[in-house]
Amino acid sequence: MDDSNRFTRRQLFGGFLQSQLGLPTPSRPSGSEVTTDDKAAKVARSARRLFPVIRPPGAVDEATFLSRCTKCNACVDICPHDAITHAPLALRSAAGTPIIDPAKSPCRMCEDLPCISACPEQALLPIDIWPIATARLLDYNCLAHQGSFCTVCEEQCPVPGAITLSEGKPTIHAAACTGCGICHFACPAPTNAIAVMPLALDHGAAPKPS
Repeated sequence: MDDSNRFTRRQLFGGFLQSQLGLPTPSRPSGSEVTTDDKAAKVARSARRLFPVIRPPGAVDEATFLSRCTKCNACVDICPHDAITHAPLALRSAAGTPIIDPAKSPCRMCEDLPCISACPEQALLPIDIWPIATARLLDYNCLAHQGSFCTVCEEQCPVPGAITLSEGKPTIHAAACTGCGICHFACPAPTNAIAVMPLALDHGAAPKPS
């Protein structure tokens, strides 16, 4: 095999890697023009800079959410519990977009879900609404699991069966949990015993449809 054939194969393999990794394709020699979809390339670059956050109920997948959300504040303004706030500047691509911080104000799971109805850009949709996050119990911080008596998380949880007690110790059942964050907000332990993680950090969670 001559050098020209080996070089051609390297080019083909390089092109395959570029397509798989979402890297820009180098320009072709004149006579073989290939146009580049700038918008698709921009979305691909943005997808590599996504920050895991907890979105309001009904949020589409993160990349689509960022492309649709105009930061109009409609969902923020209509939330009756002030549970929806703005992502801080430190989150860069997500800065200014609506998020839920359960440590400050968890989602109260309104029956009519006004945040979804208020969204004019279809960044929030009335499909696949729950879960919005994943709650995890940190046994080493939990008062009940460390020998004290505490049932606050089970008492405050709005979803039947999401938190159960066994011999006075709570267990969170992921299949029933909506990720609302009320248990985290209510936890009285000196170091909060419940972590509420964005779905992007829960490897077992399926991505939401756009």
